[in-house]
Amino acid sequence: ELEIISSAPGCRKVVRRVRLTEGLPWLEISNTVDKLPLVEKDGIHFGFGFGLKEATTRMDIPWGIVKVDRDQWSVANRNWLTMQRWIDISNDHAGITWCSLDAPLAESGSMTANQTGTWRGERKPWLKKLDPDGTIYSWVMNNHWFTNFPLTQDGPVTFRYRILPHGSYDASLANRFGMEQSQPLIHLTADKNAIANPMVSVGSSPSVTVSIIKSTKEPGRVIIRFRSVSGTDEAVSLSWPAGEPKKVSMCELEEKPGAPVTGDVTVPAGGMITLMAEW
Repeated sequence: ELEIISSAPGCRKVVRRVRLTEGLPWLEISNTVDKLPLVEKDGIHFGFGFGLKEATTRMDIPWGIVKVDRDQWSVANRNWLTMQRWIDISNDHAGITWCSLDAPLAESGSMTANQTGTWRGERKPWLKKLDPDGTIYSWVMNNHWFTNFPLTQDGPVTFRYRILPHGSYDASLANRFGMEQSQPLIHLTADKNAIANPMVSVGSSPSVTVSIIKSTKEPGRVIIRFRSVSGTDEAVSLSWPAGEPKKVSMCELEEKPGAPVTGDVTVPAGGMITLMAEW
């Protein structure tokens, strides 16, 4: 682990820690900002520059993956982006998946979010087009707005990042890495002879993940939702290591059991399905 202690405008100090762990293929970065309570307009951005030429920038959002600029509506905000778990920058040969665990706002290419004027026409023009160039800025703090936020921001705050180098873009790899970093395993005390089998397994379908398992008001009934990041429909062979349910049904939007499920299920490209399992 390398620690860098720096001074910075508007801060008492900034402490950055860069860590490599043997056996793990990703880089950990932890930035702690000890902020001064400034009243004048200010903001904090951390820049990440990656030397990837002719690369495409993709962003994870709830229930979707979008190509920055290309997949955005003409009236969408391009001055800053709101990611769910990860941003990926890749070309045909190499790429990185970048996770911001504590700050969801990012800028692509340059620091474009500093709209510090008033609502009466003094702001910079809103961007109509983005040209991603392999650079990401994590926008972690600002006091640019007029309502719903404290006037000042004071004291030490830590922002964590994970960076995974890889080959060409792989939606399954990026999505799994993002989920593993944002929802790490929780250690619990257990009996030394305890064996924990998963409730459900999707077999050899890396593009399909179980996004949620939740109980219902009725004992023995469980809702299970599957998400696919594949570009094509995926046939998934389900297994039940913890015990076979007596009935599995496809659910509609209201999570009410419908048609019975036997054998494989198909998760649509970039989509989801919801099942109810009964024991």
